[in-house]
Amino acid sequence: MSDRDSEAALVLASIRRTFEQGGDQLEILKGVDVTLEPATTTALVGPSGSGKSTLLHIAGLLERPTSGNIVVNGRDCTTLADSVRTRLRRDSIGFVYQFHHLLPDFTAIENVMMPRLLQGKGYRAAQGDAGDLLERLGLGHRLTHRPARLSGGEQQR
Repeated sequence: MSDRDSEAALVLASIRRTFEQGGDQLEILKGVDVTLEPATTTALVGPSGSGKSTLLHIAGLLERPTSGNIVVNGRDCTTLADSVRTRLRRDSIGFVYQFHHLLPDFTAIENVMMPRLLQGKGYRAAQGDAGDLLERLGLGHRLTHRPARLSGGEQQR
């Protein structure tokens, strides 16, 4: 790992991912290399079926590559135990899915509080953090609304 890689937020090196389909090996990702710097925005684009979601699942430690290395914030995550990967994902990685996966019976603030509560934060601290975040996103007036009462853009935020 180079000095530059140790400063990167995410490094994917020589990532390969294959699946078995009907006795054949289907190679979805073939030696993908990606380095993302902290505080940058990157778009991953490509046609349907090109491996975008698979690559994001590998980058987010939701799925393991067939081969290659994953480094998150300078830490090699390639061979970490599932419990450690889960903790790292919970504490350091965030996703904004195209479809929001909000809990329909929870309010906006309760949906945002959930990850903090899972991290072991107390209820009041999680509520304060969630309220502050929703305010910054322009949703302070929607704290008690359930997802069905939020627009698609509000749900995404």
